[in-house]
Amino acid sequence: AAFLLPLAIASLSLSQVGAFSVNHAAMRRACSSSISRLPAAVDVDDEELVGVEVVNTAGMPSLSVEFDDIAVVDVKEEQVTEDSYRRGLATIGFITLLFASNSPALRSVFDLSTVSPPVLLINSGVTLVGLLGVLLTAPMMNEIVVDIPKKTNLDIGSNFASRIVGISTYAGFELGLWKTIGTTLNIYGLSETSSDHGAFLIQLTTLIVPTIQGIQGVPIPPRIWGAIGLALGGVFIFSQDPSQVDCASVQGDVLCALAAVFYATYDLRLFKWGKIVNTSELITAKMVTQSALSLGLLVALSGEETRAYIAGATSDDVLLAASVVMWSGLAVNCVAPYLQVSGQQAVGPSRAQILYASQPLWSSVLS
Repeated sequence: AAFLLPLAIASLSLSQVGAFSVNHAAMRRACSSSISRLPAAVDVDDEELVGVEVVNTAGMPSLSVEFDDIAVVDVKEEQVTEDSYRRGLATIGFITLLFASNSPALRSVFDLSTVSPPVLLINSGVTLVGLLGVLLTAPMMNEIVVDIPKKTNLDIGSNFASRIVGISTYAGFELGLWKTIGTTLNIYGLSETSSDHGAFLIQLTTLIVPTIQGIQGVPIPPRIWGAIGLALGGVFIFSQDPSQVDCASVQGDVLCALAAVFYATYDLRLFKWGKIVNTSELITAKMVTQSALSLGLLVALSGEETRAYIAGATSDDVLLAASVVMWSGLAVNCVAPYLQVSGQQAVGPSRAQILYASQPLWSSVLS
């Protein structure tokens, strides 16, 4: 596992460097081809073409132009794109560490408490803290996170809900719905299976996301598929801990696998909406939706269990639960979503999944 996961990430980085070289060469060829097709009779103002050499070769009716400034601009644009990609990789790497801390923290509540808290109580507490964090830190996060230019000419479809409430609210509601279902299933699964099994099954997103993108017609390079295979192989080997076999259950494994499906859906839809909607508006609407749905589930399904927990929990149990809720709410549900929008736009959802696949390794270290 320690060999395959870094190898997958290295393969990911090399694939993008090669892509930059190919794209730059193709761009220069296209520029040269377009120039060669210009007509010979062109009225040119000398002041407008400073540093341009016009050559009539062998009497042929063609115009050959050398644009040294354009070459410089091409290099600068290529450098900006490469720098943006590298910043995206670093951002996704940092997010991976935040996500990796979530499973050990949540599992500790169920392992170390004398009275285990209800899953829906933890879930609603995490989302409420995350919402408060988003509302209070939005100005600071907007200064830290550079929002990408939004594309307003995309065909995003039209439906009654988006026309009534607006695109930002509609997008936030959709993302909040997928995230609520995935998080609820994940916490239930972690309460009934081992952390290693849960980590491996959650990382099925590494396979689901590029598969769905491929079905949708998005080209996935063979090198990326190879990196995905290496990442999944490393995660599988890492999760085969004989000491945790007795802790796992089929029901918990199934819940974690279902959570991976909804997390993958969230990642794909986040990539789409992140191109259109302002990051602050998108994440705020998402967290409002998550909080409302989580509180609704708590009131409807776990009222009696919550009252029993409050009556029987010790002060240490409450302190542990509160600490986990604060960390998961602020780090995993406030800071990480903000960074994830710009990070995935720069890297792409399929490549991001390769880095996400290292979560079980970091989870073990943090445990």
